[in-house]
Amino acid sequence: KRHVQLPTEKSDLEPKDQLIYLSIKRFMNSETKTAFPSLKTISEVSGASIPTIRKSIERLEEADYIKVHKKKRGQEYEFNPYKSFEPFSYEFLDKKDLTFTTKSYLIASQKYMFTDVEGLGKISYTNKELANKINMSESVISRSNSELESKGYLTTLINKSVDLETGCNKTTRVFNLA
Repeated sequence: KRHVQLPTEKSDLEPKDQLIYLSIKRFMNSETKTAFPSLKTISEVSGASIPTIRKSIERLEEADYIKVHKKKRGQEYEFNPYKSFEPFSYEFLDKKDLTFTTKSYLIASQKYMFTDVEGLGKISYTNKELANKINMSESVISRSNSELESKGYLTTLINKSVDLETGCNKTTRVFNLA
């Protein structure tokens, strides 16, 4: 499947910045390693507002993921090299039934998923633990999980083991990645 690669060496980006990166990079010319999508095009493919995109581009540049070159008509984005990555299919990026925030959540959390069965990703972290790892609030994670469950992309399993901090049963979230 055609896919876009997200570098995994650094994890200092917010989830929405990662989605914006992928939305720009999908237009990359493989020979020049640059892309020229307009802000409007990035907005259309990502679902993000133009002010959100502008802020994300600034953070991507500050974090050394991209270099932005001003051109007469728009901007040119140059992608910095990386050694390891997570692939995201065009099919996933083009899903219209998932919100910008939920796609961002899935992108950021994928590297924390255990994938022992093809097409499934499992996370046993609490929302609080995951929030600290992916730089997203617990409430946004909870809303995204609810959206994914309502659409059949997520099943939450209650384990027999107990969380020592809360005394509640631990859960495992199983994501349908196919």
